[in-house]
Amino acid sequence: MGPCILRALGFAPAGHPKNSSLPSVKVSLEKKIALGFAVAVLLLLGAGASGLWNASRFDSAIRQVDRTHEVLDLLDQVQTDVLAMQTGARGFALTGSELSLEPYKAGAADLAETLGRLRRLGTDNPAQLRRLDMLGPLATGFGSMMAGLVADRRGPGFDPLRSPESFMRGQQAVDQIVASIGAMKAEETRLLSRRLAETQSAGHVNLAAILAVGALATALVAAAGFMVHRDFRLRRGAEEALRSSEERYRSLFSSLDEGFCVIEVMFDDRQRPVDYRFLEISPSFEKQTGLRDAVGKRMRELAPQHESHWFEIYGKVALTGEPTRFQNRAEQLHRWYDVYAFRIGEPRDRQVAILFNDITERKRTEADLAERTAQLEAANGELEAFAYSVSHDLRAPLRHVDGFAGLLEKHSGGALDEKGRHYVRTMREAAVNMGRLIDDLLAFSRIGRASLSVGNVASDELLAAVIRDGRYDAGGRAIVWEIAPLPPVRADGPMLRQVWANLIDNAVKYSRLSSPARIAVSCSSTAGPSPEHVFCVRDNGVGFDPAYADKLFGVFQRLHSSAQFEGTGIGLANVRRIVARHGGRTWAESESGKGAAFFFSLPIATKS
Repeated sequence: MGPCILRALGFAPAGHPKNSSLPSVKVSLEKKIALGFAVAVLLLLGAGASGLWNASRFDSAIRQVDRTHEVLDLLDQVQTDVLAMQTGARGFALTGSELSLEPYKAGAADLAETLGRLRRLGTDNPAQLRRLDMLGPLATGFGSMMAGLVADRRGPGFDPLRSPESFMRGQQAVDQIVASIGAMKAEETRLLSRRLAETQSAGHVNLAAILAVGALATALVAAAGFMVHRDFRLRRGAEEALRSSEERYRSLFSSLDEGFCVIEVMFDDRQRPVDYRFLEISPSFEKQTGLRDAVGKRMRELAPQHESHWFEIYGKVALTGEPTRFQNRAEQLHRWYDVYAFRIGEPRDRQVAILFNDITERKRTEADLAERTAQLEAANGELEAFAYSVSHDLRAPLRHVDGFAGLLEKHSGGALDEKGRHYVRTMREAAVNMGRLIDDLLAFSRIGRASLSVGNVASDELLAAVIRDGRYDAGGRAIVWEIAPLPPVRADGPMLRQVWANLIDNAVKYSRLSSPARIAVSCSSTAGPSPEHVFCVRDNGVGFDPAYADKLFGVFQRLHSSAQFEGTGIGLANVRRIVARHGGRTWAESESGKGAAFFFSLPIATKS
């Protein structure tokens, strides 16, 4: 693998030219390097010995000097803050201008922090501690005094010419603070002079220690020689490992199916990307692009009509260093590509590494799939329209059949024997059943075409209304209801009511042979990337064979005869269609004779 490509892919470290290996090292060279190394290490060792000899004393003195300088700076800052507060408060009291308060605000904001830093620095001088204990209350009292002056000036009836005592008290407080600071600074200056002398003394001791390190030179020469010799041996071993690693990575690079190249983006005088030159390419490059002998050539040479947006994308990567991934079509190459591009090297090099894959077949498949999906949706729409039209047109003939059969029964009932009357009743019942089936089919068609009006729906209230309006306990039915708390959902209210009505009707109907009938409604919630509420309606009815569970939600699919249980086989199909339009799922579980459980899920609305 070429060094540039290795660095771009992160497979090998940079900076290993082919001539970097050293097969042999001359003895004279080793001696020279060892001698220079010995001298350098000798100096470092001497300085280190000096530091160790008097480190604690010298370090302590330096810290004390630094602390003294910091204390002096903080004392100056306290005095500056106090004078700024006095100036700002006086100016505001005399003029009433808010601009005059800027020095006061700045000083007040900084004073407390500066005093806190002084306190944290501490001191081992009792006199300074007493002064610092006095300075804090003086500054605090002065701050309160200035704040009071500002507050008085803001109030009504303040006359600066009639309140000289406020200015006099403020000046007295400033004088006390300045005097206290002056005493502390004088003491700190005295301490600074003493500590500088101690630091100078420690430096002299360190110098003497440095002069004593020469005695270690003989031992250092022997150790350094051994180390230099070992370093050369280790370097030769590392170069051998690098060559082996290069060979492995070359093999890996050659076996890549994806295309890979390194380009140099070319800009015009206005810094607009106009072309790029291929610096390195992978063995799979030609297969992925159809371009031959691309190294060293510009893209405009190989594909003169190549779109400008390719240059703009790579130019942006070269200038900003922000990697990008995108899919685009190269018209002149007649191919789609999935591309990942990132900058390599220095920004001034304007080099970009590109890892890409030909996805033309995938795009063609996606287009074919989209076309077929559109055709299927159109066919489904035509089929639903046809079903609606046919169902609607059948209702009038059925009304005629039922009406004329009724007239026949009314006017000729006495002339018909029992068998004839049975035929007439059967005819009318069939017409009524057919009408009910057509109504259900029309409702099923409308559900597929109606638009959703999604809003917040209280599931508890909706289910209670369905049970109340259904009057399921009329006629002496013994039904035990077990209703668990249900969460609110985002759904189309009327459609969701239809779901609950169909499922509750189903449970009541198929549990009528049980005494008492038990119908339980519950809900659980799932987490994860697609959270949802899972609702369950469970009964202790006749159940069904689980082998036919996948047929339950189909149109006109029934697992029990009409003589056993009435119905048209549309209700559960409506449930599935409504739930699917809300992005949910439907399924059922049962064992024959042991009741059934019907489930449906609705997505949990999440805040984006």
